Amino acid sequence: MEKFYFCFIYIFYEKLLPMKTDYSQDFIDLLNSKYDSKFDYIGQGNPNSKILIVGREHGFYDKQLCDLEIWQNREQWKQITQGIPFSEEGYSPLTCFLERGQEFRLDMTSKLGGVSPTWYIYQMMVNALCPHVMPVGNKAPLLDFFNYCFITEFSTASRPNNNNPAEEEIEDTRKSIEKRTSLLSSDFYRSFPIVILACGKYFDWYNINIERIFDVKWEAPTEQVLLNNGKKIWLNLHYSEDRKRIVIHTWQASGILRQGLKNIQPFFDYLSRFKLKKMP
Repeated sequence: MEKFYFCFIYIFYEKLLPMKTDYSQDFIDLLNSKYDSKFDYIGQGNPNSKILIVGREHGFYDKQLCDLEIWQNREQWKQITQGIPFSEEGYSPLTCFLERGQEFRLDMTSKLGGVSPTWYIYQMMVNALCPHVMPVGNKAPLLDFFNYCFITEFSTASRPNNNNPAEEEIEDTRKSIEKRTSLLSSDFYRSFPIVILACGKYFDWYNINIERIFDVKWEAPTEQVLLNNGKKIWLNLHYSEDRKRIVIHTWQASGILRQGLKNIQPFFDYLSRFKLKKMP
């Protein structure tokens, strides 16, 4: 009986984690490439998906979390792509902490079963671009956006917010972005048909060249989406030469949510214009 139970658990868990043959060669090559270990954070979510979301940086500074989610990230993915499941303290780069069953409802502390503003907006973005039925929870559907997108950051210099950062913090971020530019220019990150850069004016602050990193060209003019409160959210659309890839640069997720849930649906209606024809 114990042997049968163990086999059942192993098979069930194995189905949650794709084996090494399921990953693209671009992803494997990225994992095997050489980058400064302090800046070589790869990302979280589904590497086989069609949607890439790039944020500014992780919104925390906790040494234990940084070690688990950032500094060990490449080695975690190497383990997973070799067919060895990885989960530590409920965390996996495949699902982040969503194994806890977080519900699709706002929770500013993320401690009451709900979700932070950033993850709430990411789920709405994924729902607009990749319509699907979310799993059922107790009070609301369960978050599942990690199954349908891959997420990374421009900087590994984590901090809770960008309000009046110290000069040392600004320099740490600038250095991290400069070091990560070549990594983010790899074939893996350029393979996603849809890329959302939810970073706002980050590119102006740190002179980030979107066109060079993702090998795309900006198509004027800047789009303006009118919200229900009369304000507008801007989007800059960039396309690859063959127009098979689009890179959408827009506001940071938390800034979108600050406009109020009842006001921002037009933004997601606009995003739905680019929804995937096939599920990832």
